[in-house]
Amino acid sequence: MNGNILVVDDDPNVVEVITESLNREGYVTESASDGEDALLKFERFDPDLVILDVHIPKIDGFQVCSHISSNEKNYDTPVVMISDDILSDSAMEGLKCGAKEIIKKPFSIDEIVAKTNSYLLQADEKKVIKEKNILLKTELQKGRADYDDVHRELKRKILNLRTLFDLSQDLNKLRDPQELIHVLCLTFIGQLGISSVAIFNAESLDTGKLTFAGGTGIQENVLRTLSFSRDSKLIEYLVSNGGVLDLGVRDISDEATEEKKFLFDLGFKYCFLMVVKSNHIGVILAGKKINNQEYSENDLEMFSFLCHSATNGLANSKLYSELQSTYLSTIKVLVSTIEAKDPYTNGHTKRVVKFAKLLAEKVGLSKKDQEIVSFGAALHDIGKLGVYENILNKSSELTEKEWKVIKSHPEIGANIVKDMKFLESARDLVRHHHERLDGSGYPDGLRGEEISIGARIVAIADSFDAMTSDRPYRKALSYLEGISQLKKQINKFDKEIIQHLVDLIESGTIHK
Repeated sequence: MNGNILVVDDDPNVVEVITESLNREGYVTESASDGEDALLKFERFDPDLVILDVHIPKIDGFQVCSHISSNEKNYDTPVVMISDDILSDSAMEGLKCGAKEIIKKPFSIDEIVAKTNSYLLQADEKKVIKEKNILLKTELQKGRADYDDVHRELKRKILNLRTLFDLSQDLNKLRDPQELIHVLCLTFIGQLGISSVAIFNAESLDTGKLTFAGGTGIQENVLRTLSFSRDSKLIEYLVSNGGVLDLGVRDISDEATEEKKFLFDLGFKYCFLMVVKSNHIGVILAGKKINNQEYSENDLEMFSFLCHSATNGLANSKLYSELQSTYLSTIKVLVSTIEAKDPYTNGHTKRVVKFAKLLAEKVGLSKKDQEIVSFGAALHDIGKLGVYENILNKSSELTEKEWKVIKSHPEIGANIVKDMKFLESARDLVRHHHERLDGSGYPDGLRGEEISIGARIVAIADSFDAMTSDRPYRKALSYLEGISQLKKQINKFDKEIIQHLVDLIESGTIHK
């Protein structure tokens, strides 16, 4: 591809890496190290896209982005901002300033190149649409009013489709209700250009109140004092009339008008009731436009669309949470069954889950993978249900035949969970938590990278707790002695995970 790219960052190493990579892709690049230089080079270089660091000298990245996006001539020039933390207020500020996307440091250069290709492709498509619009304008000079309507409708539909696609992707990936609400708030702010948004929902259908779940633009300590009674006059009105309620214009019943006025005076402009299968699960409040203009018809349609998407997303998130709760209850029953059969290891599973969960987080696994590790750790010994109690609790040395029975428990455990759909992803950890990097483990004799990171984490958590807990045949080692034993077997255990365990112990996160 070709095009002009302006790279703005005060770190010359970052600039060098980005520009060299883009040059190899066929792009022409120019760079700047501060905000003033960036604006000068923007006017002279006329780039097709700007890659802009948030923290640069003289004029910060937000002001540079605002200057670019506020100029009608440059409005379509995509700005991709780079920030240390995309979940902070800086992410919201970047979207308000007109940035297309905020990428978190440290970033992958492949991601930068991919995003550049994508946005320039979109820009080219927009240019094609503009060229077609010019031809259309020439042909339809007598119907300019109709042309304007068609053009606005086209832009609205493109925006709706793009938002639908992006939001659907986010909702499909997010299962944590708080994370989901955060993404929704960013979407409302960015797509509507509004100053504030707040989401209130019910923790369960039995709850009589809708309480603050998340939002921005108004002090959170104020919003946390608010709640909506499900039988309030305002909720009654929303249930009866549906749709979007203008808090500043429409007059309704006296009691509801008082609630409506309070919300309007607080800084909110529109209200939407979230309803799922005749149950009102929450309320969304949207603030005024940042530019102080009234909501357009387009804005109201977009607000309604986003509200419906938010409703579906939160409903799915709650359903997922309820399923997770059911799964966890099932796991707890299974764990209690294991420990009832092997009382000498009482508390072992709980400790292994704790160690494994902390290690998975320390290693940097995703939330989903952390969850899988927790499930696998909780069920790693479930195969002991198929081992005789007299073998499990034997205080003397086991015979070769008895060891063979003991060593069968990973396979037995994997077979137990294989038909449990929600535990399918943890089956690998159950089967392979006794595998070793040098191939000396069981049941499959896997080596090195053949053993998944999750199974390696559970292996260390399990072995460490076994060493540092009392057993029928020996007393517990200290944590220091346990770490020393693991390090002596560096050919069997992942040394990086061992170091993470050391860090957790030294920091006091793991302690007896």
